[in-house]
Amino acid sequence: MFEFINKIFKNKRLTEEEKISIIELVHTEESFINPRELIAEQERQKRAQKKVEKKAWISYVSPPVRLNDNFTRQIEEVVGALFERLCAIVDVELKKKRKNIKHMKYERYYYHVTAFDEIYRLSREVVYSFYRQDNMHPEAFFSYDLQAMLSRDIQKILTQEVDAYRKNLPFPDEETRIKFGLTQFGTKIVWWDPSGMLRDKQIFDGIEMAYFDQLRKRATRFTEVPSVMAHCLGKYADLMQIVLHDLEDGSIKWKIKPNNYFRKYFHLPLDDDRIWAETFRLPADLYLLSENMIRREVEGLRVLPEEESLQNLQKYLPDETFLKIQTYLSQKVELELDYQAISALRNVNKTVWHEAANLLISQPLERINGLLREVAEDPDLKKIATKVIKQSEDSDKRIIFIFLMEKAALPVAKALQKERDGFIHPTRQADYQQLLLDENLLMESLPELLNDCTQPVRREIKLDTALITASHSALDTIIDMVDTYLSEEKADEGLDAALSLNFFAEIEMSQAAEQSEAESVVSTSVSATVTIIEEPENPHSEQEPEHMQFFKQLVAGNGISLDDFKEHAKNKGKLHQAYLTELNEVLYEIFDDQVLVISQQQVIIEEDFMEEMRGWIDG
Repeated sequence: MFEFINKIFKNKRLTEEEKISIIELVHTEESFINPRELIAEQERQKRAQKKVEKKAWISYVSPPVRLNDNFTRQIEEVVGALFERLCAIVDVELKKKRKNIKHMKYERYYYHVTAFDEIYRLSREVVYSFYRQDNMHPEAFFSYDLQAMLSRDIQKILTQEVDAYRKNLPFPDEETRIKFGLTQFGTKIVWWDPSGMLRDKQIFDGIEMAYFDQLRKRATRFTEVPSVMAHCLGKYADLMQIVLHDLEDGSIKWKIKPNNYFRKYFHLPLDDDRIWAETFRLPADLYLLSENMIRREVEGLRVLPEEESLQNLQKYLPDETFLKIQTYLSQKVELELDYQAISALRNVNKTVWHEAANLLISQPLERINGLLREVAEDPDLKKIATKVIKQSEDSDKRIIFIFLMEKAALPVAKALQKERDGFIHPTRQADYQQLLLDENLLMESLPELLNDCTQPVRREIKLDTALITASHSALDTIIDMVDTYLSEEKADEGLDAALSLNFFAEIEMSQAAEQSEAESVVSTSVSATVTIIEEPENPHSEQEPEHMQFFKQLVAGNGISLDDFKEHAKNKGKLHQAYLTELNEVLYEIFDDQVLVISQQQVIIEEDFMEEMRGWIDG
């Protein structure tokens, strides 16, 4: 193909421009085969591109009409899209009637009003009404000039188009919400529901919502607590329903002359005879009474003066209606406020900390656990904790709030410190102090940790089994020597008895010294970490029935005197220290600890093992 083109260039004298055009024409094999189709396709693409690059309708709008708008980016895009859509529809409809939208003008005094300006105003008002939440009918936005320029059939088509477009308008972004005063839910900010939570959740029906919208703004901060506002507005709606019910009752004679007031609030027809005047204060008066019903139930809240409102209601309401309102106001309100709502109410009145203390007093300990972290960070902790400690009968709650005060470095009275010391076991004072210093303390587990501090620390005694075995062998050797000595001196009984007594006295003294030395070694091993060596089997296992009988007597008598124990050991032919060691070895295999000790000239069972000994002996 390129050889063919070269032949053309050689045989004919062509300029450089002609050569370039030929090369562009023969860009592909298909175009070279049928160049006319290629030219036609290029022309079609050019016409399509011209249609795409057609001048936008927005460019025909007068600059003053557009420059006077303070749009957000989102509003500008939405208004522009609706304007282009409406202009396209009007252009098509006018062309059917042999007219042109560019020539549609209306004489207004000394200047001409174009259709573009009026359609742009229509688009702007429709979008503005949607984000202002006016919910007006689209026909209300048609100006007189636009109605004069467009026929009724075209106006109906635009109305239908506006309705369809308004249903699909985008959700307002942050900039649009700020401009139109909308909440994060896209609802309008009103004084009684600034967050929009109540309106978004649709807690109230349409009629009640109309009551609320007609309320004039009051100087109250209840609006910051949605849960409290829901109670107030619910009571207000009940009072309005009482008035509405009596208003529709023809048998009740009203005290005031008819006017258009109740038509505005109760949607009554214009010719209704039950419409009354001089009641412009009705919503404010009824809401004040309903709000006071809630304020009376919260300790620490100031009740607003309501005498003037009652006088106003009594002035223009029938006696029957006024009596019903008073009966309703005397009812007791059941409030269930959580700790977050009570904390928010403190912005209304700082003394609402009383209600927080009442909540902590009334709730069981299990439900308070989840609130302890918030209570510990509460700026009114001292006041709340003091009231809970004084009025709560639960000792666990009192100790918890004493702990919270100490952890927050708040002053604690000496009486409370004494109560705390009586609650915390002496052996657990160090653990309690450690809890106070712990910065990562889990408040949810605080009751369990404080309960652990009430239990004594269980002593752990680790015996040096090697030392015990060596002492045991030495004791057996001494006993054998004594038996041999007694058998050789059997003839002289009196002398033997005297010598035996002296000898035994010396043995006891030596054993006492040895025992004191062993106890010092054992006490040293308690403070140090010593690896426990497995003890060999008890060589006196055959004497366990005799041991058991003695253990029963020991448990039954809560111990035995040292003299009786020495006499008992003597009957067994053993020294009392050796016999005590033997008994402890038998018990060590059961309780893994030393059980029998000598205290105040008595052989007793350690207090920690008394109940375990009883259970073991009983079976």
